[in-house]
Amino acid sequence: MEIEKKVLIGIDLNFETPFILRSAVSLFREASVKFYVLHIVPAGAFSFINKKKMLQSKTDEARKSVEHKLEETGLHYLNYEIFVSFGATASEILNFPKRIGIDIIAIGTHQRIGFKEFVFGSVSFAVAKNSICPVLLIPLKNIVESTEDELVKDPAISLINP
Repeated sequence: MEIEKKVLIGIDLNFETPFILRSAVSLFREASVKFYVLHIVPAGAFSFINKKKMLQSKTDEARKSVEHKLEETGLHYLNYEIFVSFGATASEILNFPKRIGIDIIAIGTHQRIGFKEFVFGSVSFAVAKNSICPVLLIPLKNIVESTEDELVKDPAISLINP
């Protein structure tokens, strides 16, 4: 019996999400895998009076969005679990494998360097540098010029292995 691998896919719920999902899944087609899809809502986004109710609402909304992205990309058949977390993105991604025992982390990277990295930061760099498990960086540089409709139709495997 093959041991099931655990793959964490960090997503941002933007137009690049379908590409990241398809890219990560395409690399693990032949293996027995359970995918953990993680979306992080920045903690500073909530300074409301009824914080608990707002957090639950945001969690439900994010779960529905992730489900929609999985259906949109034709990946709803996968063995997966959805997690929504609140806090600093890099920290949350780095702490998740410690709780679940993840084998590999898959995240997108804009490949920012120099001043852009200094100003915007680099979650992927922080995760890759500090992770306790291997990190798969999915380059998003080539998809910035594509429209959202083109990304949904374009097979991810062609961009990973041109």
